[in-house]
Amino acid sequence: MPSEKMIIIDGNSLLHRAFHAIPPLSTSNGLATNAVFGFTNMLLKVLAEGKPAFIAVAFDKGKITFRHNEYRDYKGTRKPTPEELRPQFQLAKEVLRAMRIQIFELDNFEADDLIGTLSAKAEQTGLENIILTGDRDALQLVSPLTKVKLTKKGISELEDYDAGKVWDRFGITPAQYTDFRGLTGDSSDNIPGVPGIGEKTAARLLKEYGSLEALLAAADEIAGRVGTQLRTHKEQALMSKQLVTIQRTAPIDIAL
Repeated sequence: MPSEKMIIIDGNSLLHRAFHAIPPLSTSNGLATNAVFGFTNMLLKVLAEGKPAFIAVAFDKGKITFRHNEYRDYKGTRKPTPEELRPQFQLAKEVLRAMRIQIFELDNFEADDLIGTLSAKAEQTGLENIILTGDRDALQLVSPLTKVKLTKKGISELEDYDAGKVWDRFGITPAQYTDFRGLTGDSSDNIPGVPGIGEKTAARLLKEYGSLEALLAAADEIAGRVGTQLRTHKEQALMSKQLVTIQRTAPIDIAL
């Protein structure tokens, strides 16, 4: 008998993607509605196709989180939220409340951390999880019980990731994803990584050494420019891994 399913949606990610994917729409009063229209359409589609027993939507509560204490420039290159998008977050939450779908948001934490916490709690009860997001950081949560649906083009195409797909795409296991980003960094979140180390080199190094910590411990043995960069930027690599690591014990109440 298949286990029951829980769908966990990254509200911020989907609203941003819908806003940029759908041409401007507005009410007779001039209130922009394109993002909430796209978000709601995708929500209805996911419910119809996935038929989940449980569903939750996570949102960022504010722009400053515990990660800014570790790295002041975290997400420092992000553009401000467009003015036409700002009021649509409340509209989307009104839709969710009308549909009796639980919303999770928490000061000092990102939606990612709430998604990680929700999926961990669900896994403990044997639930299958499907995480719907445009943020590749969620790939670290992939497990036998958790899969990720990544928005690929706007909001119309989704790409399913299990452990095999993560390996095919990046050459790493889901558990190595944070090590991987510790090396490559992530320009979208202004995470520095190790300069000059790209995805192919990072995957090769992790295939050989297993983890970022083991790699850095052996950095003196690595010749050439890669070894020099690892030794020079050791602390930056460890900080980058920490920044990209999703917290799975956020203090949220959930009764499945």
